[in-house]
Amino acid sequence: MNEPFEITCPCCQGILTVDPISTKVVRHAPPLSRAATFDLAEEVAKLQQSSATREQRFSDAVAGHRRHQAALSTRFDDLFAKAKETADERPPTRDIDL
Repeated sequence: MNEPFEITCPCCQGILTVDPISTKVVRHAPPLSRAATFDLAEEVAKLQQSSATREQRFSDAVAGHRRHQAALSTRFDDLFAKAKETADERPPTRDIDL
């Protein structure tokens, strides 16, 4: 029962050797590396698509900002015209003014 035991790390899939008495990791063996298959054409296609997506999102954000600015400008112009029309009127009296 006092012999170290091995468990598999849930994060890196490495093998951890644990001492049961001190409850500390005594040894860590890195996981066996898988043969990495790397396709350069596929990675370039991913980069181009992410670039296109990024450009689309940016143009959507710019268009939204322009629409928002136009709406604010229209709203300001309407309220400014209304203020000019009612410039001769007195402001309404409030209860606190009485």
